[in-house]
Amino acid sequence: MSAYTVEFERNYIVPFYPKLNTIPRNKRAPRALRLLKEFIKRHMKVDDENIYIGQEVNEYIWSRGIQKPPRRIPVRLVKYSDGVVEVFLATVDARVQAKPTVTVPSGPVETDLEEEEEEEEEE
Repeated sequence: MSAYTVEFERNYIVPFYPKLNTIPRNKRAPRALRLLKEFIKRHMKVDDENIYIGQEVNEYIWSRGIQKPPRRIPVRLVKYSDGVVEVFLATVDARVQAKPTVTVPSGPVETDLEEEEEEEEEE
């Protein structure tokens, strides 16, 4: 969105509860968006006009409807040199992606139990 250089980038998990427990059920998702903006203003030190919330974040908050927004949301905040902050949905942690994957062979897998049963049948 912004053509300016990135000042810094941070990942947060923004909690919405217990603040949303006192809000009427039919107003919780819009209030969650306001709580997200308040969190961003407090941690990134910007004004409301300089906050851009991405579509995927909005859809994630509204994914379960107006009454039951998620309890917390992982976000990636990028602040540009002109003071604009963009909010993205955080992806899986790099440490989790770096773990080696285990390949499962296709087809039947022989176990030790099957070998023991075969030995008992032979005797």
